[in-house]
Amino acid sequence: MKAIVCGAGQVGTVITQYLSDEKFEVVLIDTDGRKLTSLENDLDIQTIQGNAANPAVLETAGAKDADMLIAVTNNDEVNMITCLAADALFHVPMKMARLRSGFYLDPDYEQLQQALHMDVVIAPEQEIAKRIVRNLKIPGALDYITLNSRKVVMLGLPLPEKAPLVGRRVDEVKELLPDHVLGLGRVIRDGQSVPITNSLTFQADDDVYFVAKTKGLSKVLSVMGHETDVARKVILFGGGRVGLRTAKLLEEEGITQHITLVEKDERRAHFLAKQLPDTLIIKGDGLNEDILNESQIGEMDVSIALTGEDEDNILLSLLAKRKNVKKTFALINKALYNHLISDLGVDVIIDPNAISISTIIAQIRKGQIRSVYSLGGGVGDVMEIAALETSKVVGIPFEKIKTPSGVRICAVVRDGELMPLSKDFEIMKGDSVIVFADKGHSKEVDKLFAAGLFFF
Repeated sequence: MKAIVCGAGQVGTVITQYLSDEKFEVVLIDTDGRKLTSLENDLDIQTIQGNAANPAVLETAGAKDADMLIAVTNNDEVNMITCLAADALFHVPMKMARLRSGFYLDPDYEQLQQALHMDVVIAPEQEIAKRIVRNLKIPGALDYITLNSRKVVMLGLPLPEKAPLVGRRVDEVKELLPDHVLGLGRVIRDGQSVPITNSLTFQADDDVYFVAKTKGLSKVLSVMGHETDVARKVILFGGGRVGLRTAKLLEEEGITQHITLVEKDERRAHFLAKQLPDTLIIKGDGLNEDILNESQIGEMDVSIALTGEDEDNILLSLLAKRKNVKKTFALINKALYNHLISDLGVDVIIDPNAISISTIIAQIRKGQIRSVYSLGGGVGDVMEIAALETSKVVGIPFEKIKTPSGVRICAVVRDGELMPLSKDFEIMKGDSVIVFADKGHSKEVDKLFAAGLFFF
């Protein structure tokens, strides 16, 4: 299989490495020759320096023989024109484009997307806003992901000291939740993943990642020591495209009592005031003590830092914690920070690159992989996988399934119901299998489910 990747930024580099590991013939296009030389030395790929939207560059890259093109340059217009050229001139079967500017995704411009022949649009701005709002629906959640057409959810929750689950073993969970099936995926203790066995005893401050049915979730949350009341005051820092989309979605969902947005650019602040009738807009720099006091940050329950600077977002989260804000979100683009700031007061890290990468990989592997999500803080990935008839996990007792290190089957959904995973339970064709995988273990998951790569 042959793939052309356009753009050698963080997303393009990770996708190129992934495809190379999967034995694709990969051609990487970028305007930065030095970056391409470095990557060509490290990976078994071909590189071409040039503008990906130039038909001559695409022809040199072998677009006539390509099975897919992934346009993830930093320029939305280049990504769109590249897809158009790939379709009109070279008839590339699968074309993906990342569009970071939200206005191209407006429903009024839907015909434009169709005209440009983009088969898959990766929209990190939209997904960021959706993930933040999903997370806010469950107070204290580290991660909140809906699966299996919203019939089940994956939640990450810290265990408070007085949670009923604290001091109980894994094999005692059924006593606390007799009418519920709980699929444990990860237990993080002191920053390290703890092996899940029946004798494992839950401790206060453990971060527990699990799968449960959406219906009746309040009982599960109660056992975890979390309330379901979602009314709260939220403050956002940064009124760019991501901040605007997040605030607008919060207004539409109506899950908050009060929304405040701090934006330091005066013209932008006036624009936001017109777009967000139910949000209090404060013009100023959130790092200024007077502005923080004016925003009454000490009364806020949640702080969401969405400025264009990672360092500012980290500092804003630290200041919010000092003011006793219960939960902080920070938009972080640099992967270097992801493993350094979880202990500094940032509860939820929002990585737009990880969101884009997850979306692209899910499309590349589409077939048995229904969805892939990267969890915050480097916890790993959660995948929803369709069990195929030829899969190694189908038709054998659950206790005989040999999962590789770093991979855990935590739940099976059949006809919308979570199934108890007893020793004799057998996965059937068509079941949705929910798998937790450590970073870098995607190939082990592929081998476990014995399925190749599928395309549209």
